[in-house]
Amino acid sequence: MRGPVRKAGLPACSQTIRSEHYLEAPVCPSAHTSRRSVAGCGGTASWPGTAPKMGGLSSSVASSRAGGGSPSELPARSDGPAVRSELRLRRRKDFDNVFRGGRVWSNNLLVLRSLATDLPHNRFGFVTSKRVGNAVVRNRVRRRLKEALRQLSLETAWDIVVSAKTPAAKADYHELNRAVVNLLARAGILKEAPGEAPA
Repeated sequence: MRGPVRKAGLPACSQTIRSEHYLEAPVCPSAHTSRRSVAGCGGTASWPGTAPKMGGLSSSVASSRAGGGSPSELPARSDGPAVRSELRLRRRKDFDNVFRGGRVWSNNLLVLRSLATDLPHNRFGFVTSKRVGNAVVRNRVRRRLKEALRQLSLETAWDIVVSAKTPAAKADYHELNRAVVNLLARAGILKEAPGEAPA
């Protein structure tokens, strides 16, 4: 018995199906293509301008790969790093020197220790113990302290260590900023208070 006769120019897997199963996307001008027949063929029609392009990235994926993303995912922009890497205390020896030989000032949120150096710039260290909170809380407190220090005009040639007390975990940025300003002014390191015009 002879098999079904194929019409010239049609894909081998094309079949006659009910009209309600036709794809809504443009298809071959000479043949109907169904969702089922497309799956069976393993490909799409090759006529130019008739099939949607599927190989491109979606807008959200392309934005993510380009460093973007939705507005809610974008980090807040800043004028610069809070504390440059060369201005940070990193070695335990440096921290120990400040703790042993530095002067100490404190308030209800923070403890500030400072030690004069021969360097042409300041170096900063931050201590947030587990008593302050979990890692998320400690990181948030450190970020706020760094940002507060970044915006201040300070005397140079100091190693400064700022330690957060437990109540600092519940303080907002403005409260921490005021606490930092208070301690630096008492230590004689603050050149001028924020917003204060020089004399």
